[in-house]
Amino acid sequence: MTTSRGRLATGLLLTCALATGCGGGSEEEAQTFVLDDAFAAASEATSYRTSSYTAQDLSSSLMGVDTESEIDEDNPTTTAEVSPELSHITMDLSALLGPVAGGETDLGFEMWVTPQRITLDSRDYAVLKEADPSADLGPFEPGVSYFDLDGVAADDPEIVELMLGQGVTDLRQMATDLPDVLEDVERDGRTVTGTASYAEVMAAMGGDVEQMSRSAAAGIALNLGVDVDELTDLYVDFYEATPADVTIELDEQDSLSSVEYTADLSEIYVSIFDRPEMFDPRPSDEELAQVEDLASDTEWVITVLQRFEVDDDLVVDPAPDTDDDRTDQWVTFLENAGF
Repeated sequence: MTTSRGRLATGLLLTCALATGCGGGSEEEAQTFVLDDAFAAASEATSYRTSSYTAQDLSSSLMGVDTESEIDEDNPTTTAEVSPELSHITMDLSALLGPVAGGETDLGFEMWVTPQRITLDSRDYAVLKEADPSADLGPFEPGVSYFDLDGVAADDPEIVELMLGQGVTDLRQMATDLPDVLEDVERDGRTVTGTASYAEVMAAMGGDVEQMSRSAAAGIALNLGVDVDELTDLYVDFYEATPADVTIELDEQDSLSSVEYTADLSEIYVSIFDRPEMFDPRPSDEELAQVEDLASDTEWVITVLQRFEVDDDLVVDPAPDTDDDRTDQWVTFLENAGF
């Protein structure tokens, strides 16, 4: 069923709920009591909607960037409708890819996910082809196509798990996993706060930390001449050591309504250059000092907000018909991306 298998593609990720403040019993017992209440609907949800929003502050001499964005609840990055047999995910990439297309434009894609097939509507990408007709967009060439999960399951089970194991939160799994990692929990009215490592939050929300680390490391490893496996391990270690601050909002019934988390990733590039043995060829001490100096002023804080609505009567509209099989293009695309 797609509530457990159909989490996918994008990004990003995270929700949780935990609270304290009930009378009677030990502190741990009080937390568990409110936790059960807050997670009751989520732990049984088979059909629900999610909206995800992302903001980041990123400035770095090393990368030559200085950007700042805020959460805009009028423009979610990802929206999803999840039901037992079919999920529908919409990604809005206008802010990210609009400049590539030559200005402000609506740009994104839609996916419909079943246990057997992923259908992709990438017709918006026509504006990228118009801007650069020679661009190779791989499986995202404009059109409506599909990825045959059953067709590659025997030969490439890891590809299938990768495609199905990212992105949209599985509420039932989250309700089981995330409370175990949340610490320093405090409640003020309908707001609950806590902390966990960035890696723990991603994993509890259904993300594959290893694959997400590899995705982040792949391009950097290629450009720096670093072994992608070693850099992936560094990212995993960094995410495990980086705290994330979590804020949960409860509705009038004290049930999970939304989750926001913030993580400071500023030290990631310094961490990379603290491991010169990974580089081939190894940089000189002078080169290393120069790049470490550039990396040291990096400030990178990311914030993610997810809102949830359980709807037992949700019916997801079916995917458009298509006979455009792009399974091979997807496999090649993911392999070239370092997976």
